[in-house]
Amino acid sequence: MKKFLTVFLLFPFLLFAEDIAVVKMVEGHPIVRRGNDTISVKVGDVLQEKDILITDSGSKIGAIFDDGSTITLGESSFLNIEAYKFSPIEEKYKFSLNLDKGQILFESGKIGDLAPESFELKIPDGAIGIRGTKFLVKLN
Repeated sequence: MKKFLTVFLLFPFLLFAEDIAVVKMVEGHPIVRRGNDTISVKVGDVLQEKDILITDSGSKIGAIFDDGSTITLGESSFLNIEAYKFSPIEEKYKFSLNLDKGQILFESGKIGDLAPESFELKIPDGAIGIRGTKFLVKLN
């Protein structure tokens, strides 16, 4: 019991980590950086807020979020899931991604319908908001 309490006192973020998406497609060997951990991704794994998705050459990852939004991250990409909140009961929405390099195919789900202003895709030279339902961004 003491070990259990010690873990949560030292790492309180473990108490609040919420699963926000499920990995639906994997090619090659993409990884997720979660805090200090590096995780090899497989279909069925869950993603959480603050996860960093990394693909190398020949790797891809696809995921579906709680609101039905989907992402497909192409090879040689680096994506940070900065914030995600989908709570229709509380009317609270937030979806913030940061694509440092590579490519992403995004298709909006319920957040795009209910609160399109709550979505933001940051890129090195600016940001993109939802004005449609599906888009592709490629960074060189």
